[in-house]
Order: sequence, then C-alpha cells, then structure tokens
Amino acid sequence: MSLNKFNKVVTKMVKRLIKLFSHNDLDGFGAPMLLQAVQPTMFGDVEFDMTNCGAGRIDDEFARWLRSPEAGRFTDVYIMDMTPDSDYTFQQLNANFANHWLVFDHHESEAGLRQKYATNSVLPANPQVNPSAASLVWDWLTRQPHFTDLPEERRRELAYLVELIRAYDTWDWQNDPEMAETERVAADELDQLFWFYPLQDSAAFVGDVFAAGWDKYHAANQLLIRTLNERRTKYLKSHLKDVLKAELAGHQFGVVYASDYKSEIAHALLEQHPDVDAALVVSPVSVSLRSNGKLDVAKFAEKYFGGGGHADAAGGRLNVNLIKVGEQAVIDDLAQTIKNQAAEKQQEESTLADNLDPEVAAKMAALFKKD
Repeated sequence: MSLNKFNKVVTKMVKRLIKLFSHNDLDGFGAPMLLQAVQPTMFGDVEFDMTNCGAGRIDDEFARWLRSPEAGRFTDVYIMDMTPDSDYTFQQLNANFANHWLVFDHHESEAGLRQKYATNSVLPANPQVNPSAASLVWDWLTRQPHFTDLPEERRRELAYLVELIRAYDTWDWQNDPEMAETERVAADELDQLFWFYPLQDSAAFVGDVFAAGWDKYHAANQLLIRTLNERRTKYLKSHLKDVLKAELAGHQFGVVYASDYKSEIAHALLEQHPDVDAALVVSPVSVSLRSNGKLDVAKFAEKYFGGGGHADAAGGRLNVNLIKVGEQAVIDDLAQTIKNQAAEKQQEESTLADNLDPEVAAKMAALFKKD
C-alpha cells in the first residue's frame, strides 16, 4: 500500500464526528450552519450533525440523544445559542466527552453556569461588542488552524453575514447609533426572510445565504423582501390596536397577542406606550418580553415562565395553550348566549299568557283545541 493511500485510510478511520445542538431562531441556525459553511476548507476531517430545538429544551434533547445508540459514535459536542439549565447535563458532558465539548452562548440569564464551566465556554473576542451565538462561533473560527485558508473575499462575505445575524439577535440594529443604515436594513431583512420559510426549511435557507453571500441573495429576492416589509407593517398596525395594560409584580406591562413579528411588536409597543415598563407578547405556547430598562425581563422570564435571555429581551413558555383557551372561551360564551336567549323567549311567552284577557284566552284555547 502506498504512503498516500495509507494516509487516506488513516484519515478516514480517525474522522471526528461532532454533534451540534442549537436553538431554532436565525442565530440558532446561523451558528452551526457557519461551521458547515467552512467545513470543506477548515474541517476536512470532521463531520457535523445538527439538532435544533426550542428554548429550554436543551437538557431533554441532550439526555434523549445521549441514551441513543448513535451517541457513542461522536467525538465532540457543541451547544450553541443555549446553555443547559441542569448541572447534571454538564456533568454528563464531562463524563462522556471529557474536554471535547464547548458551549457557544451569550444569554445573560445562564452566565453563572457558563462561568462555572469557563474552560468549555467560548467568550467573545471583543467584550465591548454584544455577542450572539453566530459571532461567538466566528470569533472561535478565527483562532483555529486553516482559517487563513479561506479566501479573503469569502471571509468578508461570511463576516458580514455573521454581523447581520449578531446585530439583529442583540437588537443592536435598533439600539446602536453608530451602525450604518444599510446594515440596519440588511439585518432586518435577513431575519424577515428567515421567518418566512417553514422550520423544516430553515437550515437550507441559511445554507443558501451563506453560500451566495448577502449581496447576491438580496438581489435575487427583492420582490419577496418588499412583500414581507409590507405584510409586517399591516400586521403590526392591526395587532397593536388590542394592547392591554396590567400591573404585574409591581411593574406596568403592556400585553398583546401575536404569533409573528414578536420582537418588532414588543419594541413598537414600548415606543407607543412609554408609560409601561415592559412588553409581554403572548403566542399560543410561548411569551416574548422586552423592557425599556426598568425591569430585568430575563429574571422575570426565568422566575415565571421557565425561560431566560437578556435583561432587556427574554422569552419563555406558557403552561396553557392560548388557542385552546380561546376556543373554550368562545364555546362558553356561545353556550351562555344560547341559554340567555332561551330564557328570554320563555319569559316573553309567560308574559304574553299572563297579560291575555281571560275571555280572549278562553277563545284562543278553544280555537287551538285538538278534536
């Protein structure tokens, strides 16, 4: 056997299999898909396998996977845009993967746990910039062997997309006064495109954007982007008509239902109602919270919704299904209406009989008497 052929056989034998767990929003898909985008150049000896899940689900997803027969095939585990809530999960990571696991997360509510396992938690290259999972992956990639093997133009394209994802996820596209207007618009449009596609197509969408670069992808989808902008404007206008205000835990909340555009709805609510301390956007099974600085919504979400996030932007899950509750409310209201109308009809008939002259009543009885 030639030396070259022997080396190929050895390389195939020692190929690393890395399991990726990540959230299911744009940042959650962007982080693992970034690794896959550079895999041919930077990780020729690596195969990635990705699982995306909702907020608060990482411990269950990891435990289920670890019990499966396939888990034994993997050499590393990377967790992105989420931090396990259970210390037991970290213990299992250490026990089964030694130092071959990393967490790429930026949410403040889980910072304490990441600090406990600081060796395996990736930190931003620039602590002055609000990180996202995708930007943490990018910072980590720049320190890896073969990063400079990526062509310079390719590095610029990927870095720009990472910045768009980071800007939107941290809401810097709205809050950073130094950000260029073109970048603000691009971050917003990229996120809108992401949520347009069904969840099962999210990985393909992000992969296509990474492959093409933002400029080319944007140019090919201008009609769709314009349509989405117009649809969002109408959606926000109609839903913000039904804001309720309530005092909860000593703070004034603006509450509104929305199944789409939850971040945009929340920020628009805060702008339109400066008297509220936080916006609470409820959807069928989850909540999204935004604050104007008067309330740490990450702690609020963690305490009351089993969630977390950032001080000004957080989310969690509901213990009730609003759709089912709403349907039941319609049924109960309709049943009460039917009952009320039946009672009113009976009352009208009784009143008519009571008011008839006895002689007229006798004649009517005789008229309708059966033979």
